[in-house]
Amino acid sequence: MSGQYPGPFGPPPGGTPYVPGPPPAPAAIPGRLGTTARVLFALAPVLTFGLLGAVPSLVLAVRRRRAYDIAGAVVFCGLLFALIVSAGIAGRLQNPTADVTGQITLFLLWFAPTPHFLLMDRREVWEAGRPAPQPSPPAPSYAAPQAQPYTSPYASPYARTTPGYGTPAAPYAPAPSQAPTTPATPVAPVTGATDDLKELGELLRRQSREGRP
Repeated sequence: MSGQYPGPFGPPPGGTPYVPGPPPAPAAIPGRLGTTARVLFALAPVLTFGLLGAVPSLVLAVRRRRAYDIAGAVVFCGLLFALIVSAGIAGRLQNPTADVTGQITLFLLWFAPTPHFLLMDRREVWEAGRPAPQPSPPAPSYAAPQAQPYTSPYASPYARTTPGYGTPAAPYAPAPSQAPTTPATPVAPVTGATDDLKELGELLRRQSREGRP
């Protein structure tokens, strides 16, 4: 896989083992300078009559490295370069145009860098250049498991479950077999046998009285 050593045997002998981890964080932007340093940089163009007029913008460009800070440093460095060239031309050739150009650039380098530095050194500008804090990922949410109907392992083999509903139906019981019924045989009355017994008894008593065997 990408970023890992191929094969299941890990890194080669003597190699550095691969340790997964988060990517390196970008370089942090430095904060504002102290109060004393900010006052000195703000007053440097005024105290030097514009000769250090490009210093405050260079400090901001080096520390924050933003596009508009770099553009400001380029502008003030260009004014300083124009002042030096105009002063050289006006001193040697006595050119009035170069003299006027030098005076304008000197005026701008004397009074413009201080307001520019104070405006761009505000806390709001510094905080606007910092990356926004990354929110922590939300905790994964899991759905609660649904309760399943309990099914005993010793249920009747005739129990059935209705498909799609999950509730057991009434157990199946086979219908009792219907045996053929036969009509009962009527019992004949025994009155005739009783009369015969009575006649036999009378005959035996008569013979005993008459002495006949």
